[in-house]
This record gives sequence, structure tokens and C-alpha cells, in this order.
Amino acid sequence: MSNALAEKVTTDVVIPNLSSLLEEEAGAGLENFGTEDMQIPFIRILQALSPQLNKQDSLYIKGAEQGDIFNTVSQQVYKADQGVIVVPCFFEKKFLEFALRSSGGGFIRELSHDDKDIGLTTREGAAEILPSGNELVRTHQHVVMAMDPETKMGAPAILDMKKTQLKVSRRWNTLKNGIRLPSGKPMPLYGTAWNIQTIAESNDQGSWYNYKIERMTEVSKELEAMMLEARTMYLSFRKGEIKTASAPADEMQSAQKDDEIPF
Repeated sequence: MSNALAEKVTTDVVIPNLSSLLEEEAGAGLENFGTEDMQIPFIRILQALSPQLNKQDSLYIKGAEQGDIFNTVSQQVYKADQGVIVVPCFFEKKFLEFALRSSGGGFIRELSHDDKDIGLTTREGAAEILPSGNELVRTHQHVVMAMDPETKMGAPAILDMKKTQLKVSRRWNTLKNGIRLPSGKPMPLYGTAWNIQTIAESNDQGSWYNYKIERMTEVSKELEAMMLEARTMYLSFRKGEIKTASAPADEMQSAQKDDEIPF
């Protein structure tokens, strides 16, 4: 038997058997994975100082440009003019403490909603300063199902918005709160789909990119599937089975560089 023929026979026999076996034993080896063992990725905008744009940085993403949106875990890049399609699942506010950039920067901790220091901040320019001398960053976390542009399938992600992005977040929340079912009742959060793109903004100090959000009114089969997944995730949050958290400290350090834009 020639090598070419042997290779063909091996290929024809092994691959169908493997495919069948993988289907029969789907999920094998994943039994002990809990939510605490996995990281929900964050979706963020690439700004001028983002390390993902620096070829000398370990976080560099080839082909990424300012204004693009990216996934912090998969490194998936969504081009600015195409954006990413999401179905919202859950919304939560976070109060994050950062060291000032002038002292080296860096994420310190997450404050509880009832922390008395939140009401004791002072304003220094655009920054809120805590009694500790560190900066308080108010953050809106939108837990979403984000569509992969190739597979058209959804995966969990956190779209966190802070500082100049808060005005977009508040507008988005207002739009979501105003959507009604034919009966006149409020539409469940997971019953809506949105295209998240970016748009350039500027002031006399410079320019940066912010989110641009538009509702998608035509619901495809792929979006229906994402909405059902979003509902499942919402119920898990309500039951306390899943909780949002701040990103790892090293990732927060990276994200702080994204915020170095004029306000």
C-alpha cells in the first residue's frame, strides 16, 4: 500500500470515529469547572495608549486600531464601523478605587455600595478623590451575550463603562427601560439586541473614542438563540449562582491606560 493510500484510509477511518466519540462524550473533563474557575471577558475600546496597540507590549494585537472594540480574553477584535452585536442579560454598578496616575496608578480595590467613603469624595478636575487620596471610578457593568462574527453564536462578556462612557450607558439604560411589549408591559432586558460601535469624540485637549449604540429591531434565529441564553444567564444572576467582579488587577492596570484620555 502506498503512503498516500495509507494516509487516505487512516483519515477516512479515524476522523468519523473521533467525531462520533466527541459527540457521545460532550463535556467530558469539564465537570469540575465552576464559575469561580473561569473568567468572564471584558469588552473594551482601544484608545491611543492601549497596550494592545503597542507592538513592543505583550498584550499587542496584530491588526487592531484605535476605535476598535476587543475581547480581553479571546483577543477578538471588532472593527469600529462594524461593532459587536450584544443581547443584555444583567446590569450592575461598581465603585472602584485606583491609585492616581501621578503616583504610579493601579487598581486598589472594589468598594461596597454602602461604603461611607463614596459619599466623602472631593472633586479634582474630572476625578473623584477618596479620603485615601486615591481616585473613585464609578463603573456601569452591562453583562451581555456577545455575538461571534464568524460563528454567529453568543458568549458571555462584560461591557463596562466609566467616566465619559457613563453618559452613553445612562442613555442606553433609558432606551432599554422604555421598550414595551405589544401588551404595553416592559420588555425583559434579554428581549432586546443592540449593535455596539464606536465614534470619535474630542474637546480642546484632544480626541478619543466612545461607544455608539443602536437597537436592532429585526430578530434573526441567531439572535433568538442568544436571547434564550441571555435569559438563562439572567436567571443565574438572580439566584446568585453567578456574580460579576472586577477584572484581574493586571488587566485593570491595562484598562487604566485606556482611560488616559482628555475629558
